This record gives sequence, C-alpha cells and structure tokens, in this order.
Amino acid sequence: MSAKSLSSMVVQTQPIPPAIAEEIETFEQEARRMLSGEIVGDLFKPFRLQYGIYGQRQAGVQMVRIKIPFGGLTANQLRRVAELAECYATGVGHVTTRQDIQLHFVELKNVPTMMRGLAEVGLTTREACANTVRNVTGCHLAGVCQGEVFDITPYAKTVAYHLLRNPLNQSLPRKFKIAFSGCKHDCALTPIHDIGLLAAKREDGAIGFRMVAGGGLGSAPRIAQVLREFTPMEELLPSIEAVIKVFDTLGNRKNRNKARMKFVIEKLGFAEFKRRWEEAYVAMGHARPAHEPLNLLQHEDKPVPLIIPASNGVKPNGAQAKGQMNGASPETPFEMWKRTNVVRQKQDGYVAAVVKLFMGDLTAEQMLFISDLAERYSNGNIRTTINQNMIIRWIPEARIADLYDDLASKGLSDPGAELVEDIIACPGTDTCGLGITSSKGLARALAEVFPAGRVPDDLKDVTVKISGCHNSCAQHHIATIGLHGVGKRIGEHTAPFYELHLGGKVNGTAKIGQMTVKLPAKAVSAAITHLIDVYRRDRKTGEGLPAFIDRVGKNALKDELIPYTIVPAFADDPTFYYDWEGEEEFVLEDLGPGECAGGALEMIENGILEADQELYQARLLADNHQYSVSVNKSYRAVLAAAKALLVTEGLEPSTDAETFLEFEKRIAQKGTVPAIYCELGKQVGDLGPKDTTAESARDKMTFAKGFVDACRTATDRMGKDLKLAAVEEQQQKDMPLAAEVKPAAPAPIGATVYDLRGVACPLNYVKTKLKLEMMDAGEQLEVWLDAGEPIRNVPMSLRNDGHKILLQEALEAEAAHYRVLVEKVE
Repeated sequence: MSAKSLSSMVVQTQPIPPAIAEEIETFEQEARRMLSGEIVGDLFKPFRLQYGIYGQRQAGVQMVRIKIPFGGLTANQLRRVAELAECYATGVGHVTTRQDIQLHFVELKNVPTMMRGLAEVGLTTREACANTVRNVTGCHLAGVCQGEVFDITPYAKTVAYHLLRNPLNQSLPRKFKIAFSGCKHDCALTPIHDIGLLAAKREDGAIGFRMVAGGGLGSAPRIAQVLREFTPMEELLPSIEAVIKVFDTLGNRKNRNKARMKFVIEKLGFAEFKRRWEEAYVAMGHARPAHEPLNLLQHEDKPVPLIIPASNGVKPNGAQAKGQMNGASPETPFEMWKRTNVVRQKQDGYVAAVVKLFMGDLTAEQMLFISDLAERYSNGNIRTTINQNMIIRWIPEARIADLYDDLASKGLSDPGAELVEDIIACPGTDTCGLGITSSKGLARALAEVFPAGRVPDDLKDVTVKISGCHNSCAQHHIATIGLHGVGKRIGEHTAPFYELHLGGKVNGTAKIGQMTVKLPAKAVSAAITHLIDVYRRDRKTGEGLPAFIDRVGKNALKDELIPYTIVPAFADDPTFYYDWEGEEEFVLEDLGPGECAGGALEMIENGILEADQELYQARLLADNHQYSVSVNKSYRAVLAAAKALLVTEGLEPSTDAETFLEFEKRIAQKGTVPAIYCELGKQVGDLGPKDTTAESARDKMTFAKGFVDACRTATDRMGKDLKLAAVEEQQQKDMPLAAEVKPAAPAPIGATVYDLRGVACPLNYVKTKLKLEMMDAGEQLEVWLDAGEPIRNVPMSLRNDGHKILLQEALEAEAAHYRVLVEKVE
C-alpha cells in the first residue's frame, strides 16, 4: 500500500520560487553528469553535501537530510515527507538529534524529484550537511513551557532563514551549530554548540539572550564559554554573524580533526577570541549599538478552541508516579503513558503529548497518522525533539484519553518519552559510513535494563546515549551513561567494544562525562546493571545516580566494572566477536577512508583537489546567478592552492592573512608562480558583496582558475625532494633533469607526458585522475609509472573510470618503469 493511499488528505502545494527551482535544476544536471561518469565523485561530493545529500555506508545510495528549523513542521509538510519516504526511500524516516528528518537508501537519480517535492511544501535539504551552519535547533516546548522566559521560536526561525544560502555560510572550515533554549532547564543543550542562545531578561524587563560560544562534542568535547551575558534583540543577528566571520577567517582548513571553532578558541584563548569577535562586529559594519528592531519571522501556532476547559487530571511529568507506585492498584497503560509522555502547558486547559519514536524511527504510515492526529486534536502543528521524538501541542486536556486510544491503535503509545528509557542512538553501522558498531542494536538490548514506563523513580534524572563512533552524533559525552563504539583486536580476531563515559550533563553546570572503561559490546548490559546495583548499594539518602557518580569518582567505578571488560578467546565463546544483531563476525574493514591524508605529497594533492572543488562550485553558482557566493568559492580556491604550495615550506598557516603573507614571501617572490600572482591577498579580496555582478564573479573565477593552474603546474614539476622550481626554469625544460632526478627514458610519443615514476599508489592514480579532469574528451595523456603495484593498479582504475588505454609498454629493457597512453572519455 502506498503512502498516498494511507491518508485521505491531499498534500497542499505551492509554486517553487524561481531561484530555488533553478538551484534544484543545477543539482539535477550535476547528478546526471555524475551518473554518466562525466565528473568524478571527489568533485561531486562537496557539491552534494552542500545540498544536504549524504553518502551511506552502502554504495550507490544516498541519505537525504531534511532541515527542520527548531523542529517545527506542519501536518501538510509531514504528509509530503511520508510520500517521499514511501516512493523513493525505505518507507521509514529517522528523526535526528538536530531535529532533522533523514530518509535513507535513496538513489541519486531520484534526489532532484524529492527536492522539488519538499520545496513545494516549504522544506529544503540545503546546508543540512557540509561545512555550513547546520539546522538551528530549539526547545520543543517553546511557547508552551511553564518555566520559559519567553518563546524563542520566532528568533530561532529568523536566524535559521537568515543564514540559509547566506554567502557567509557557504565555505566554513567545518560545520557550525546553533541552538536556542527558553528556560533554565536548557532543553536545546546550548553549552555543546558553536553558538548557544539562552533566553534572558534584564532587571529593566528587556529580553535578550545569554550567548555562549565554542562548544562541541566529537573526539575532543568542549563546553561553550560565555561571550555575552546579555545580547539585545537588535544585536542578535550581527553578533552571530561576527562569530561566524571570526571562525571563517581563523578556522583550520588543513586538518578536519582540528577544524571546529572550539579549536580556534583553544589556540587563541577565549579573551583573544572575544577581542577578535568585537573587531569583526565593527568591521562588518555593525557599529554598536544598532538600535534597529529585529525583523522576526513568525511561526503560526494558535491554539484550538477549548470546548470543555475543565482539567482532565493531567499533572506534570513524574507528579503521579510516586503515588501510583506506592498505591495499591497498578497503573493502567493509559495512566502510565499520561504520566510519562504528557506535559501541562502554561496555557490553562491545554497539554502537550510526546509521541515516543524508538530511536527516532517511524514509518510513512505513522507519519501520515501523526499528521491526521495533529489536525484532529490540535492546530495541525508538530515538532520534532532533540531526543528523536515528535510532539503535538495545544491539545485540550479533555481529549487526551481519545488521543491515546488513537496512538495505541498504530503502535505509537509507548510510555517513557524523553526519560531515561528513551535511549538515544545514532544510526551506527546500519547506514553510516563512519559507524564502527551497531548503536541501535545495543539500544534494543538496553531496553531490558530500562523498561519503558517502569523505570524506578531513582533513575528519573538519568540519560543514556549511544554513538556508533567517537563523533558523538548521539551526544554520548553529555549523558549520565554515554557509550561510543570502537573495535579491539584480540589475537587474530576483532571484537566490538564501547567506551563507557559517566557523569555527563548539561542542566546546571555543564560537564563532559569521564571515559571510565572499555567494555565488550556483549557485556554492556550486564555492566550497566551492575553499575546501578552499586549505586543502590552505596548511595546516600536522596542521592541520584548523577550525584553518586560525581561523589564516588571514576577510579572506584572502574574497579567495580573491571570484571565486565574480560573477553574470552574466540574458540571459547565466539559470540563476543559478533556485534549486537550481527550475523557475521565483527570486522573494521568496511569503514570508509580516514581523515588523515598521510604525508606531504598527499597534503599537497589534497590542497589542489580542494581548489578544484571550490572552482567547480564557483562555476555552478555563477551559472545559477548566485554571484556573491560564487566569488566566495573562487576566493577559497585561491586560498586552498596557496596553502598546498606552502606545504613544501613545511607550513600550515591557520589564517587567511598568514597564508597570503607567507605565500608572498616564500613562493611568489621566488618566482615559483608567474609575477601576476604577487601580492595575492590584495588581488583576491574577501567575500563578495551582495551586489556582486555576473561580470565581476566571472573575472574572479578566471583569476582563480589561472592561479590554481599555475600552482598545479608547479606541483607537477616538483621532485621527490618537494623543491619547487622557478617559472623561468620550468619554461626552459620540457621535464625534470633525467640524469639527476629520473632514470633515462625514450622520447615521448606525442601526447602530454605526466611523469609519475617514484610516486606510489594511490597518489599516482589520484594525480592522473586530476590531470584528466582538466583535459577535454579525446585528448591523450602519456603517464609514466613504476613497475609493480603502479602498473598493475593505475591502468585498471582508469579503465574502471571509463577512459581508454591505448598503449602500455616498458620504458626500458629492465622493465623497471612503464608508460601508459590514456585517452580521456567523457
């Protein structure tokens, strides 16, 4: 049965704005070129990511990430997502910890159709991935929370759409995350974001935000620091823009592992970072204070009329639990669900109900059903939560029992939403190319330790989060009990393990959990059960598990858990060498390539490749009339190529200004590139102004391409000693001195010669591929390769890419080197 037939409601659409339609057409054209083999995946990948399309662990399919600012959806929009999930994905959607919705196993050819379908209902995938400002998150109770200072919804929406497609946001050093919270409980977790904004009110009654900066998780977690105790509303956007500008200028673009803003702050110190931010604020034309009102984007969220405004006995979460647990009669399923999943709003007579989604997954049929319920019981609005659930607000109290009955009829009435039993887990090895372990499989196993709706009251403040690798997509660092997957070699086999982090939190004083012990995956449930037993054995009166962990400390708890770290030999118990729900022995061989390029030659090659990628996107953006963003890409191309050549000097500049200064002194003045590229920083400028014309964008692109080609020529002539020759010397030689650098070889046979003798796999193939990318169809390239792996692998790889191998022969009698004549095929 199709998704469309599951609901009688027809999706209401609107015309796609011309600029967005053209944007999607551009993606469609490039996707076709990718599928036909006209362009290689390395060039297409950053373009694809910019549009929110992510590669999966499985070859040939994509994950489509739909951006949902502050989690706000209409029933109509969710119906469209359901249709697309059913028609082009697996029929299942996944709500993420950034309140997005992901659809998996989508063929690239279908992505443009999905983009159009989303655009017709006001949704987009744009900038949900890549080095951009990701989805702006917000508390799911904003506007109805009893303890909020004010409703952060319009501010989160305004910031999200202000930054979407903004030239400032297109080529950041790394991803950038922003969150808004409205009360002291900080449901949106502002301390772990690049920018966190917590609602605040001054003594004079003015409202604004407490602004923190520099938070983040991943392999090097950091807690954000206070940048402004109070940010007036009229200074909100410029304050955010100035932080992004500092990050864009100073972020590390050479090492992705050190590229997040938290590392900029770590290097500068927070006081210096704040000074740079103040300078950027003024330099961007924001003379403080601006006193200009913020033009807010409103989010329609009016209550439905109350027919019977009497109370239905709903109390805040946990208020009924003690009495019912101590009482004689057990809770009914409805009472249990109402206690754990229903929250009284600050508006009299209304409640909000959380629909618990197991690890964020729901079917297309369930999406349609939730859409219908949102319109039947409320105002048609839905919100996703950072704990991977959905919530319907503005429900009249008198109708909550009827809503429960409807949810139960479709298997959506599980209790325990947003509580300890609502375990957060990333997709892990189910789909993620970086996943090491099955985080979802472990979460299902832990459901026995934390049964839904029946977890004792002493664990009410506990959180459990599981990531399949160190990247912390499930935010394991800030959980009471956090786990992330690793592999451990034991003899000739490898076993799945988890690093156990204890004591993380955000409420109150934010704290990163301490890595306590490594546990085999199959022992995690037993180890956590023992941890809870130890807590109940040794706790003080009224002490919760988080406080117990803080008091007892890492070492004592590690000693308790050591017995659970022991793994039997494979012959004695092979089950320890299988992941949860795994049918084959655990291996790490399916992982994608690592982040480290590994060596100077690779760093140079990657820099030139990055420049090519930026130029490629500059052309597409200019064709799509996005001239200011195109100029930014041209600028980035120049910067990447300049940094590539500076590797030969042993330099990795941290800032743009330092890059241009060192390039002038160490490269340009030595004549390594033509003289027209002297004083590079003055020539390329910075980000393009909003009134950039088509002609100026093309001029910038032409300059950038000429510079990148000059740098490529310099690296092509570079010897294994990484020494760059001056332009005059290069023009006097058709190739490097054969007697001094390369073995003697016969004269070339007419095609351009690319001498890759001495270049190992896979760099020789990458160099050849890039060289061919810059050539026209039908042109020929003569590649000189070493014997052994190079001559075995490179021609085969080029054939796989679709090119013609016209000749393959030894260069000399000893057959120590070979030449391969390649004809480029589109």
